[in-house]
This record gives sequence, structure tokens and C-alpha cells, in this order.
Amino acid sequence: MEWWQSFFDETTGQIMFHEEAWQRAEQSCDSIISLLGLAPGAKILDLACGPGRFAIPLAKRGFRVVGLDICEIYLEQARAKANEHGLQIEFVHGDMRAIPFESEFDAVINLFTSFGYFEREEDHLTVLKEVHQCLKPGGRFLLELQNRDWLIKHFQARDWAERPGCLVLEERKLNLERNRVESRWIVLKGAERKEYSLSLRVFTLAELLDLFARAGLQVLGYYGGLRGEPWSLEANRLALIAERVFNKDGA
Repeated sequence: MEWWQSFFDETTGQIMFHEEAWQRAEQSCDSIISLLGLAPGAKILDLACGPGRFAIPLAKRGFRVVGLDICEIYLEQARAKANEHGLQIEFVHGDMRAIPFESEFDAVINLFTSFGYFEREEDHLTVLKEVHQCLKPGGRFLLELQNRDWLIKHFQARDWAERPGCLVLEERKLNLERNRVESRWIVLKGAERKEYSLSLRVFTLAELLDLFARAGLQVLGYYGGLRGEPWSLEANRLALIAERVFNKDGA
């Protein structure tokens, strides 16, 4: 069993998707629209959408949004929140390595370091090929994740955070042989203690540019975050914008 099959549950969702995280997502949406150059009413796939913190504010702005996620708990929360706001959003349970759409979206977004989950290197390329397939001709892809170079320079072996109703201690190891960050979360809720493990593949900019090219995605630009800040080794985040490239057979 891979780590992501047991990591995502109600507890980790409360830790990651707290009120401030929802506010940051809301504040980022206008920048996302600008980066992607989206026309009014464009159709967007939020890949690894979680409980809908980007999908819902984008739908509020009049975009047609579909969310896909592997965690049914998060999808149930997303559906409930969309209903609260009177929004028609399709939330689909699925694996990003097998996206069940073809040539359907004006844009795909994959945000909040939701890339690099898999143990097999070829699976990351498979995800990008699936993104290519589900985009319309000329459709665009936005990938946003942690900047590996910043992470190495500012690496912390452990830290802790206070979240509503719990304390979270995170212990990390940097495995440079495999370019992965391997972490353990210890969650304390009163007398209850839970532990979670995760292992994220972290990518150099050069690796991502190569993967995008192999998947038929032409990179149009890369930035230090969703607001379009200049990218540098000191940027905490990395955001790439790419466009679906036509193959010789027109696909």
C-alpha cells in the first residue's frame, strides 16, 4: 500500500484545509484566472480537488468546474459545500493516472503540491499525459507545488503546528538519492494520538520541464507562486503554465 491510500482522511483534512487555507485559496483565484488567461465560463478540471477550496470559489466566479479526487471523504465535503452555495459542480472520485475525460477542459489545475505522490517514476509522466488528453486543443495546465531548491536550503527536520482541536508534530527526512521528502505526522487530539506517513517526490525545474515536454505540454512560463511572482531559488513555491501541444497526427 502506498502512503496516500491511508493518509487522506477526516483528521488530515482538518489539518490541511483549515479556515486560513480556504481564505488563501479564495484570494488566489483571480491570479489563477489571470495566469491561465481564462475566458468567462471556461471549463476547468481541479485535479486533486480535496474538499473544493479552489473549485468552489472558481465556480462562484462563473466557471464550469469539475473536481476529481481519490478521497471520498473530501468529495462528500466538497459536494455539501457546493450545495450550501447553490453551485452546480461535478465532483468525481478517481485516480489522476486515469482521468475519465477526453478533450473536454479549457484548463486543468493541480495545486498545493498535489503532484509527486507515486513511488513509480513513470506514474508522474502518466499523470501529465492524462492531463494532455483531457485538455481541449490549446487548453492550459497550471501546476503549483513546493520549490525543491528552496526546500533543500531551508530544510527543517521537524516542526509543529496548532490546529483547531489538535497539535501536529511533523518529522521529516530528505532523501536526496530518490529526491523525496519522507515525513511522519504525529497528531495529538486530547488523549488521542494518531500517526501518518507520507513520501513526496520533489522535482527540479529541469525535471519538470522534461516531463512536460514528454507529455506534449508546452511550458509557457514558470513563476514563484500563484500571483505570478518571478521564480528564483529563493521562491518557496513553483507554478508552471503549459499548453496542450498537437501531435503530428493532430491529437
